[in-house]
Order: sequence, then structure tokens, then C-alpha cells
Amino acid sequence: MGYNLLIVDDEEIAIKGIVHGLDWSSMPIANIYTACDAEEAQNYFREHTIHVLLSDIDMPNQTGIELLSWVNVHSAMTKTILLTGHADFKYAQQALQLDGFDYLLKPVDHSHLQNTLLQAFDKVRIQEEHDAFHRTYELYYQQWQKQLPVMAERLWQDVIHWRQSVAPQQLNPQLKLYGIPLQADSPIMVILISIEQWQEEWSARDEEIMTYGVKNAAEEIILMNARGEVIQDASGALLVLLYEPDAVAKAELDARCRQYIDQCSAYLHCRLSCYVGVPAPVTSLREVVQHLNELEKRNLTDTCTVVHVQERDRSKQQAMSASHPPLADWAVLLESGKRTELAAKIDEFFNQLLEEQEGIDYAHIVSIYFGIVHTIFQTFQRKSLAVDKAYPHREWEDGGQALKSLQGLKAWALTVCMQAAEYMRQNGKDVSNMVRKAQQYIEEHLDEDISRERLADYVYLNPAYLSRLFRKETGQSITDYTTDRKIVRAKAELENGNNRISDIAVSVGYSNFSHFSKLFKKATGLTPQEYRRIFQHVD
Repeated sequence: MGYNLLIVDDEEIAIKGIVHGLDWSSMPIANIYTACDAEEAQNYFREHTIHVLLSDIDMPNQTGIELLSWVNVHSAMTKTILLTGHADFKYAQQALQLDGFDYLLKPVDHSHLQNTLLQAFDKVRIQEEHDAFHRTYELYYQQWQKQLPVMAERLWQDVIHWRQSVAPQQLNPQLKLYGIPLQADSPIMVILISIEQWQEEWSARDEEIMTYGVKNAAEEIILMNARGEVIQDASGALLVLLYEPDAVAKAELDARCRQYIDQCSAYLHCRLSCYVGVPAPVTSLREVVQHLNELEKRNLTDTCTVVHVQERDRSKQQAMSASHPPLADWAVLLESGKRTELAAKIDEFFNQLLEEQEGIDYAHIVSIYFGIVHTIFQTFQRKSLAVDKAYPHREWEDGGQALKSLQGLKAWALTVCMQAAEYMRQNGKDVSNMVRKAQQYIEEHLDEDISRERLADYVYLNPAYLSRLFRKETGQSITDYTTDRKIVRAKAELENGNNRISDIAVSVGYSNFSHFSKLFKKATGLTPQEYRRIFQHVD
């Protein structure tokens, strides 16, 4: 790389002596410009980048000192070497005060001048490298700042899904790195935003865009000026994280959530509810989110509402003390088709009720009866299943015997609930064509490492949308479903074949035997060796 040199002297012979007297071949020179006074020199600065200025001090109109002062303002990166025929300390002092690079006396020795020029060019090179580094650093810093919200959101997702330790010595540095003003033991409040229904039919792309709008609206209306973050969980739910729970009073927070629900309904065509948790340390974030998810799942009736964990838990306890059945819990078992567990819960409730018959009147029995009917219908509706398919003879309507006694109500409840659970078990896993196609692809490629992106490409859907759709329709993430199917195939091979366990691991996509063994034990409670020994009766 070459540099530009400007030589300024009012004596032409002095300029020629320098231009023709130095060996320029050894110096990184691109261009040599010459000027007879400061005014002409300033014109060169306006037209070219001058890296080094070599100027006489004694010139008419403007001195070299005055030119140096001008250069410091208009070309601060230029290194200036001043020449003078007077050994006057005043000039040297002025040059130093103006940050001149060097001060030489005439007649100057050419070899000394050449070395000084080389030093000046080297200084320019170092300065340019320094400036280039800082420009690059500033560019990366700006990009880092732009990415901070994304990286902070990813950190929160990692905490919630057990990918990031919440031990203070590991979590605190991560919080600091991403500019989150919290410590592991800092209190935080979580608000779960559950999108219950889109009032328009959206394409996958449009739904992504509208969800982004719902997220931004939460930042503007719920967070407002409070410090915090709005993130999207892997399941598709939105979470508002309030970093300073005490900064917003309960009444104010309720008002914001209510306004948010109304605004989303009016302008984003979206029906949703807000589930407000209680302040808890960051280390408890996983449990808080899990509790909110369970609360949202149990809510089968209320929509477009603000639900507080404390109030809902208190009302649940009051309902239990008033001898009402835990219908939300029954609905979960009903939806998953768990007949045995559901029958046990119904037995437990009615046996306790039969022991405490005092105060149980006809109105109470009627309320239990219609509560069960309502729960069954709500559960079928959530699963998009037709009730008349499960009850071809409308058995749920048979309240004649059910309303006469607790025993009759118990028998009726067991009958209709078992019938519904069995239908759910056989049909409740019905999924859309896209999800069924994804499941089929997983089944056919269990011996491979199947990524979400690869699966999404196969079914022509956005990866994030496929993840939410898959979880919504199957109740599992793509990763958990895939792992379950791999374990099921591995169990079958262990039960019925004699292949080496390491070969079985490879056949279900795990080249790392240790990893396969850990996953298998987590799923079954047994190592693959123990499982084979038990099911093949191997001593």
C-alpha cells in the first residue's frame, strides 16, 4: 500500500533538493505532491488524502505552524514534520504543543530525513490498522447489540427447557453477558399469554406474522415502561417476563392485561387469555411456567380473561372443600384416554362423598351431573371430536337413575366417563394430514437424525409453525415424539431379537451407545441390558 506525501516550501530549490535527493524506492510512497505556500497546500488537502506533511516553518502569509494548526482540524490523521533554518526553541515548543510528528533543522541530512519519513509512514500504518480494527469492532458491536434481544430470548428458552443450568455460578454470567439486569435469586413474574383462537383463517406465514404482532402488542401494552422481556416458548405460547414485579401494582397489571386482550381482539383478530403467576426467583422459572401451562390446560370454560394463579388455586381449594369433583383433573385423564386412572379418581371422589353425605342435596347432585356433562362436551370440542360418535345412543343423557342418588350418580359417571375415555384413546389422537405425514416420515426414518427443519421441508411448512401444530395435535414436541418412537422400536427389538444392543442403538439412529442407554433408561427405568434380561427371561 502506498501513502501520499505533501512537501511545502516557498523555496523551489528546497523542494527539488528533497524530491530528487532522497531514495524513495525504499519508502511506501504512492504520490508526492508539492506546494509553495500554505494556501496551495490546503487545496491539496481538499482534493487528496495526505498521509504525511513535510513543511517549512518560515513561509509568507501563513507559517508552517499555522498550517499545522489547520491540518489538525481538517485532516487529523496526517503526520506533520516541520523544517526550519532557525534553531529557535519557540518554534519547537509550538510544534510539540500542536502534536507535530517531528521538528528538523535545515540543512537537514537526507538520511536522517528519510528515516524520519519512514517512521512517520509507519505511524500512519499503525494508526490505520488501529482505526480499521475499531471500525470492525464497532460494526460487530452494533450487530451484537441488535442480536441481544434474540440471544436473551434464547437464554430464557434454554432455562425453561432444562438446557441451561440455573445454578448461580453458571446462570449469573449468562444473565450479565446478555444484558439481563437480574441474578439467579432475583424475583421475576411470568404472564402466560394463551392464544385461544384466531378469528380469521391464516396461512402458516400469516399466522407467524400475526403472532409477531401479538408479541409486540404485549411489549407495548403489558410491559409498557417496565423492565422485562416478551419471549415465545417452544410450544408457541408467549411469556411476559417482568423483571421488577413490584414496579407494577396488581390493579394496574390487571388493567393492562384487560386492555391487551381487548386490543388483540379488535385489531389482531385474536382471542386470548393472560395467566398471571406470582413473583418467584429466576431459579424457579421452570416450575412457574409449568404451573401456568397446567392452569391454562385446566381452563376449559373461560376465554378472553385474566387468570391469577393465587386466585385460581384458592378457588380450586374452595371447590374441593365444597365437595365438587376435580373436573379439570378428570378432563386431563379423559383427554389422554387413561381409563384406569380416571376410574380410580371417580371412585375416590364418590367414596369420599358417600362418607360425607350430610349436606348433599338434590341441587348438589344436579350440579355434579351437569358439570360432568359439560366437561365431556368441552373435552370433545377441544379435540375436535363428535360426541355422538362416542355415544351412539346418547348414553350421557340417561340421568334418570343418576339424579336419584349418589350411588346412581357414581354408576352413571363411571359409565359415561369410561365410554368417553375409551373413545378418546382410540380416536383422540386424530391429527391433521400434515402432522400424520410428519409422523409417517419419522416412522420411516427412525434410523436417522431427524431435524425439525428437515421434517418441515418434507411437509412444506414453516419449522416453527410445524412445531406448534405438532405439539397442539399430539401433545408432544417433535423431539419427544421422535425419541418415544425410537424407544418403542428399540424395545420391540430387545424383546423379540438377538441383535447386539449397540446394533439396535444404531438401527434407531443413535451412534453413541452411552447416549442411547441413558435415553432408554430415562424412558423405561431400565438399561437396555436389564430390559432384555427381563423380557427374554435371560439369566
